[in-house]
Amino acid sequence: MKKGILLVVIVVLILACVGLTACSGGGSESTTPSASPTPAASPTPAVSPSPAATEAGLSWDDMPVYGSATQVQKMNWAIPPTEGDYTQVEWRYYETSDSPVSVTAFYKSNMPGNGWGELVGWMEMPEMSWGMYNKNNEQDAAMIWIGTEEGKTFFALMRASQ
Repeated sequence: MKKGILLVVIVVLILACVGLTACSGGGSESTTPSASPTPAASPTPAVSPSPAATEAGLSWDDMPVYGSATQVQKMNWAIPPTEGDYTQVEWRYYETSDSPVSVTAFYKSNMPGNGWGELVGWMEMPEMSWGMYNKNNEQDAAMIWIGTEEGKTFFALMRASQ
């Protein structure tokens, strides 16, 4: 039950962030340097392969998956197009026994190498953090949400396209 409520809260937060991203206009993209250092002690996990396309028609080959993660859920939807909105959206939910700090560091270092520009920097709080990215002149968006519950690290990857 707690996971269900948590997922609903995450979806609401992410939809709000996607809406802000879609309404942000055509400003110039820039990357924000990381506010926290990448931990040097933990080894970089291998990137798990992602399928090239999904039922929603989205490509995931440019979204790295944290190496020791197990996918626990997936959902997608399409909405009628409105100018500037993302019409195809897919979420993938994962869990790992690695720390949230390791997962966050992995995405901060691997997303730019796949062509993603950091949108607003990472929001980091004690129990969760998230980062937003875009590419292709804001035609594609990605969000990574990372949290912890009962000793496990859960994270969600969102991929959206106009």
